[in-house]
Amino acid sequence: MYSQLPPLSWLRAFDASARLGSFTLAAEELGLTPSAVSYQVRGLEAKLGHALFRREHRMLQLTRLGQAYLPVVAKAFADIDATTSSLFGKAAEAEITLRCVSSLSLLWLVPRLERFRAAFPESRLRFLSASWSEMPEGEEIDVDIRFGDGTWTDGEVLPLMHSEVIAVGTAGRVQDGVPDTLVTAPLIELVGVVDGWQQFFAHHLPGLTAPEPAYKVDQSLIALELACRGLGVALVAEVFARPYLADGRLVRAAAAPLPARQGHYLVLPASRNSRRREVASLVAWLRAEAANEEQAGDA
Repeated sequence: MYSQLPPLSWLRAFDASARLGSFTLAAEELGLTPSAVSYQVRGLEAKLGHALFRREHRMLQLTRLGQAYLPVVAKAFADIDATTSSLFGKAAEAEITLRCVSSLSLLWLVPRLERFRAAFPESRLRFLSASWSEMPEGEEIDVDIRFGDGTWTDGEVLPLMHSEVIAVGTAGRVQDGVPDTLVTAPLIELVGVVDGWQQFFAHHLPGLTAPEPAYKVDQSLIALELACRGLGVALVAEVFARPYLADGRLVRAAAAPLPARQGHYLVLPASRNSRRREVASLVAWLRAEAANEEQAGDA
């Protein structure tokens, strides 16, 4: 592989000499002696089998092949420099990679991002969508928002929010606040959660067995959209259903909620620097927003 690639030091000497028009100036830029730069350029010319410069009265003039070769070499170094800066330089440090379950991202986080931008205009967010069933990729993530019981061991775990679980459907599908209508309604259930329809029935309709769900989905957003179309009654976190209840698209199927045993957590992977200023600011902001959300829900 790369059998025709000359030594990079020779290419750097050629690039600097061509840009500056002098071995002496190139030597100053590269931290070498003029004779070392001249030697490397001659080595490059020998390998290529063609002259790249005409040396006239201590001035360097590119040959026709040198003129054709320089843009390619210069672009290669520019690309390497830009990529190195973006991945490892100060720009990379300012970027925060946030992994978030899709429903939380769309229903809770995105509507609040304008406030984050106003508070931290220099920070840049890189979003990765996730499903609860996916394995985390902590080596690429600064902040991972997960749903579960908070027992992960691959990083620092901080509670974000625990939202009560409620049953919602359209006004035409359920009678507002009356759980008895659930006995005959098609049920929409989230897979992978512990607070499901069986627990809901045991809590609100003791003595009755929850029917088999008509739909099983892995995202609250999908469950809510199915419910909006009158296809059934969804059991979701109250924080996700709040905008649907506010504009009347959905109503509660039972006045009382189901206490949640799972919640959303911030996981700061051990493989990343969680003490970075940008990361610490995002974590503090997320937790403050969640606290405000809980207060709004209690009001």
